[in-house]
Formats: sequence, C-alpha cells, structure tokens
Amino acid sequence: MPRRKPAAASLPTLTGPKSNQLRTLLSSRAGTTVADLSVRLGWQTHTTRAALTRLKQAGITIEKLAATEGTRQSRYRLAESKK
Repeated sequence: MPRRKPAAASLPTLTGPKSNQLRTLLSSRAGTTVADLSVRLGWQTHTTRAALTRLKQAGITIEKLAATEGTRQSRYRLAESKK
C-alpha cells in the first residue's frame, strides 16, 4: 500500500534532532499516524514505532486516538497536561 504524503499546509516546519521533530509532529491536536510520521521523518514504520516506545519509556504520555473515518490507522499525539 503506497504511503500518502501529508498536506503541506497543515505540517509544522521541522528543525533540530529527529527526537525533537517527532515531538513537534506529535503535538498536533488532531494527532498523526505512524505512516505520516514515517514519511515526514524519513524513517521506516518499525523505526517510528520504536521511537514512540522510547518516548513512553522516558515517561512521556502518548495518547492513542481512534482512526479517522474511512481509515484503519490509529492516530497518536502527546497527552495534554492536566494543569
């Protein structure tokens, strides 16, 4: 299945280390899919999933959101602080 490229208008500009870029992409309120993260970061999907696991191990809470209508891919985002 070919990967779709995310819409350019809705994407933040990425700079710095890939871990910071990953956090920037995950900060979207709507969340993002592993496939979209992989395309933006130039990683394979298994590498992207491993990076999400490393963030969780570091104590960062990542929310898993339901797939958007018409897709089967879950979306992920950084959990909002409860402050």
